[in-house]
Amino acid sequence: AMLLAPLFPSGLQAAHAPQVREMLEKGDHAGLADYYKKQADEARHKAEDMKTMASEYLKKYPKNQYAKHCEKMADKYLDEAKENDALAEIHGKMAKGGK
Repeated sequence: AMLLAPLFPSGLQAAHAPQVREMLEKGDHAGLADYYKKQADEARHKAEDMKTMASEYLKKYPKNQYAKHCEKMADKYLDEAKENDALAEIHGKMAKGGK
């Protein structure tokens, strides 16, 4: 199990770690592909929320830095989504017998 730790993305929720570890140990690539697709969708949703917050901050506090921070967070969530999409794609190929 110790060898699996480096395979977990840094943003992996601690509550999901046992589920992911179990799928890794079983070689459940279809399950992992679904898991990472859901993680990517959640990250995109969070990015959209942050973009909305940025717009709201700009309206209320146009001369403040709040909106810039929200935009940075949105970008980070989009990066997270991209990495989760990549993991979903890789596990999807493995589920179909690819490498």
